[in-house]
Amino acid sequence: MPNEKYNNKKHLAHLEVVRRQDRAIRITAIIIILLVIGIVGYGILSSTVLLPYQTVASVNGEKITVREFQQQVKLERIQVINQYVQYLQFAQMFGIQDPMNDTNFGPILQQQVTLLRSTDAMGQQVIDLLISDLLTRQEAKKRGITVSRDEVEKTLQEGFNYFANGTPTPVVTPTESVLPTLNPTQLALVTITPTATLAPTATPDGNATPTAQATAEPTATAEPTATPVNQQGYEELLKKQIEGITKDTGMDEAGYRRLVESSLLRTKLLEDLTNDLKPFQEQVWARHILVQTIEEAVAAQARLRNGDDFAKVAAEMSLDTSNKDNAGDLGWFGKGAMVAPFEEAAFALQVGEISQPIKTDFGFHLIQVLGHEDRPVDAQKFEQNKQTVLSDFLKQLRESSKIEIFDSVWKPIVPTEPAVPAGL
Repeated sequence: MPNEKYNNKKHLAHLEVVRRQDRAIRITAIIIILLVIGIVGYGILSSTVLLPYQTVASVNGEKITVREFQQQVKLERIQVINQYVQYLQFAQMFGIQDPMNDTNFGPILQQQVTLLRSTDAMGQQVIDLLISDLLTRQEAKKRGITVSRDEVEKTLQEGFNYFANGTPTPVVTPTESVLPTLNPTQLALVTITPTATLAPTATPDGNATPTAQATAEPTATAEPTATPVNQQGYEELLKKQIEGITKDTGMDEAGYRRLVESSLLRTKLLEDLTNDLKPFQEQVWARHILVQTIEEAVAAQARLRNGDDFAKVAAEMSLDTSNKDNAGDLGWFGKGAMVAPFEEAAFALQVGEISQPIKTDFGFHLIQVLGHEDRPVDAQKFEQNKQTVLSDFLKQLRESSKIEIFDSVWKPIVPTEPAVPAGL
């Protein structure tokens, strides 16, 4: 009997161990199943519900979400497609049979096609654009630059040709420009007249003295006239525009208005950065002799050192047919107009000084500078100069900012719609 009782207790203890092990196995299995379900569920949520809120990049702690990124990509695709169609139409207007291989239209069209077909290229362009936009907003905030709702509304109205106070009419306003004169050193060198300017004259003291002369250039001055679109027409056009953008990109009216706000902030930041910038640019007036080989350049240099006239050597040796018969005169030019090696040499030379042979992709140049001046620029060039200031500023700002880009997030989800037109 004692042995039987002992065996029963042993059996019961074994059953309890088995029961506990079975329970542990079942609990572990349930936990594993729940984890798998959770992982799968999170994956589904991440690729659907949570995806728009994921971060593709951050700028100084501020996030750019997948939603913003994808909407902007779609909008960018629409713009590129429209530009492509416009350039094709321009090419047809000029009677060009093969625009893609045309020297003028081809490079632009090919660039647009590449951008539309490459998700990486399009995605990177939009990432850079969104980072630039966020940097602009952050800098504007630091400087106290703001854009009101009324300013956004007014910009939208004018974009649809609705002017509540009448249509602004351009009025011609005199704009002062400055013409240079030549000093005796320049007069001794020059037997030609610099291109793209009026003929300069020497002052009695021999110094270059600018003289002012009024020239007429139109500047916009608002004068009320009849409104081409009324309030109701504007609201209908705006509604139609937003509906189209929402359908094509998913961007709502708030997002659309944010785009306008961003543009205005960028304009105001540009104005703040260039407030003291004057419509003048450092320029040089130069002439050159272009030859194919270094041996020819050395030979031309020897002739000049032996007293041969620059104009004579240019006429006999220079390969630049556009100016060889005009003493190699290139006229006045500012920075960015010439290839880098040529520009660097020209701006470093003193008036009358002739450079050593300068190698560029075109050959070898001998450069003589005839003048250095801060010269007035036209409205288009002045605007380019201001844009360069803003571009350089944002580049420096980007380099000094904490920016993170998450390629693993944005690269797999770059939209490919709207689709590329058939035949592209």
